[in-house]
Amino acid sequence: MVEAIRAELRRHSEPEKLPVMQRFFKEPIDAYCTYTDHVRAIARAHGPAFAAMTPGERDAVTGALWASGKFEEGTMAVFLYARMLRQCGQPEWKRFSKWLDQHIRNWGHCDALCADVLGPLLIRHPEWVTELPKWASSAKTYKRRAALVAPLKGLRKGLFRAECEALYRQVDGASEDILKKALKWLRVELDGRPDRPRKAREERRPRRA
Repeated sequence: MVEAIRAELRRHSEPEKLPVMQRFFKEPIDAYCTYTDHVRAIARAHGPAFAAMTPGERDAVTGALWASGKFEEGTMAVFLYARMLRQCGQPEWKRFSKWLDQHIRNWGHCDALCADVLGPLLIRHPEWVTELPKWASSAKTYKRRAALVAPLKGLRKGLFRAECEALYRQVDGASEDILKKALKWLRVELDGRPDRPRKAREERRPRRA
């Protein structure tokens, strides 16, 4: 599966676009420069086979994808799990927590994980929100960002207001730019302003996954 995914990502790649993609990130990015629509389509094609695997087999696939260092392969690991959210329970939630410790090194992967996987799972399992204060105290910057971003989908549905206020207070004062922007985003959602601004330029998800 991993080799098939890589072959498809390469087939749709435009490596000459890397300098354009890099402008969205402060960290160096190693990417095929494959459009997100293609990445999602590849994940959709492999989704049923991935969901039918044992947990150990899924770990082997996503572990290999993360280990490559290719941006789209990390995104693929997220999208594959996004295709099987109904099968995700506490073991998978713990796995995603480990991803934040071990693999997430840029805002694109962090926000994709939050939007496509963690946010929907929190709505399905609202009791898991009690784990976010631990994330907010992590030494890992992107785990702290995830603590602020993951509950946003639930917040928009009327969930987690008190928890989000507490998370905001917990992280408020952070010096990292990526956390300051997440705090601003969370504050806007908490205040319920209709003129919600788009994320800052470097935080907008590039069309290439």
